[in-house]
Amino acid sequence: MQDYIRESIDNIVKDVNDKIYLPDIQRNFVWKPFQVYMLFDSLLRDYPISTFLFWKLKGSYIEKEEIKKLKFVSRSDEDNVLETSINLEKEYLLVLDGQQRITTFYLVLMGNYIIRNNEYDLYFNILSGLEENEDDGILYEFNFYNKNKGEKFVEKNKNGNIEKAWYRVKNIYSIKDIEDVSDIINTKFEKEYSITVSKEQKKAVSKLLRMLRYESIIYYYPETEENYDKVLDIFVRTNAGGTKLSYSDLLFSTIKSKWTEAREKFKDLNTKLNDNDRFDFSNDFVLKTILFLNANDINGLKYKTKNFNIDLIDVIKDDAYWKIFTSTIYLARDILRDKFHLTHKKLISSNNALIPIIYWLFKHNKKAIGSENNCVSENDILKMRTWFVKALLSGVFGGQSDTILMKCKNAIDGVITDFPAQEIETLIKKETKKLMEITVDDIDKISYNSNNSYLVLSLIYKHSINFQPSLRANIPEQDHIFSQDELKKNGTTEKKINAIYNIRYVGKAPNQSKSNKPYADWIKTQNQIDKEMHLIPLSTNWTINEYSDFINERRMLILDSLNYLQKKQSP
Repeated sequence: MQDYIRESIDNIVKDVNDKIYLPDIQRNFVWKPFQVYMLFDSLLRDYPISTFLFWKLKGSYIEKEEIKKLKFVSRSDEDNVLETSINLEKEYLLVLDGQQRITTFYLVLMGNYIIRNNEYDLYFNILSGLEENEDDGILYEFNFYNKNKGEKFVEKNKNGNIEKAWYRVKNIYSIKDIEDVSDIINTKFEKEYSITVSKEQKKAVSKLLRMLRYESIIYYYPETEENYDKVLDIFVRTNAGGTKLSYSDLLFSTIKSKWTEAREKFKDLNTKLNDNDRFDFSNDFVLKTILFLNANDINGLKYKTKNFNIDLIDVIKDDAYWKIFTSTIYLARDILRDKFHLTHKKLISSNNALIPIIYWLFKHNKKAIGSENNCVSENDILKMRTWFVKALLSGVFGGQSDTILMKCKNAIDGVITDFPAQEIETLIKKETKKLMEITVDDIDKISYNSNNSYLVLSLIYKHSINFQPSLRANIPEQDHIFSQDELKKNGTTEKKINAIYNIRYVGKAPNQSKSNKPYADWIKTQNQIDKEMHLIPLSTNWTINEYSDFINERRMLILDSLNYLQKKQSP
């Protein structure tokens, strides 16, 4: 067994994209700014930043085995791209564990973090380090600022006193001699801004320079195993803990190792599916759909490495299969958006509910929407829509989703013609005891901003709500008809305040304008059409003391507008 090797951040960063690369099984950079701040705070506090695992390979082996190596990004919003040049005699290090930390060091010292499409640099508040922030546990304060801020600047409090002095980390890193730090701080901050930087604060700047440039604080293990499958297993094991990667990410690495085009194929599929971020379909959804289409039993549905064997990968990477597979998913998404009128991710509490529909379309070779051969009829769409909405509102996919999915597949396999909505529901009820019947009680439990509140409101408004308007002022928000303030003052419970029967959709701008205006004042601004659109009961001029009666009447109007309820259970 080899020993761990110690190296400085400076040397690691200099080797990035020359000797150090990423294997193709890695995903893109995902760290948020606060994670960067925590890493640098840890450096100054001598906290461990964990070990690293590198895959050490000769260039000749990389070329022989056609192993893909990816470049580290120099901007946080970029995707990792392939680096095809290889020096056959050179030794390379591919990062199996430590990608996010090394990318962070590289971006801070050599690149830029991108925020709102602008290039930002990391700055250090050289006056910090005296007291830990109670909210986030940070002692040494770091922050990203637009790079145009320059190498340094200060912040003053309301009394005009300087309380923060920001020095760009890149400029600290560029200092060659630690002995020069005190003179540089004196010149750049004390003389120019007439502030006193304590001896301890200057030591913190010196320490940051030392940690970045001179101290060998990177401990990495150079794995020399050349069997790709064994290395993949090592990668899965080292990345299975914490929140670094989801399990579907790890399984996707299996596909990428055997299908070089998988990264781009999946990315292109998800980009088109999500329609400018309208939906949130992911690799997780695509992988589960692939498993569903090819599973013979519930074990075949599970996220297990063995389920993505070479035989299945050979099937899905076939151009003809992939074309049919993706076309079917696009058709299902078009039905979801254009026929179900579920046009935004907020309305869809479980993407898994779409998978049985995809399977039925795939199994019956459906090509488009229409009445012609191989097209999806309006009758099937009506059945799908009713089943899909009931699946969401009942929460049937909320737990044991693999079991529910398998029952869906069994029901579909047992019917050769129409979409078997009733058969699926019956089988789920019979074998899992889960009910898809939507009762009044189910609607009563829905509240302000809860999981299915967006869907129920969309049904109430007959799908007339646009979740991606051209103007931000028109973004739909959930608004309390009787304001929270007036109800709280009247002693109303949170449950009654946030009942779905007190909620309406309204644009961002008018919602801000209404704010906490009392109902009696607000209702005067609404015309007859507005009242009817929001299902405001018109039987009386409601007062705050009649709130319970108002809720009961609007409840009846809302329940009457929904056609998914078991009517026999309605009041």
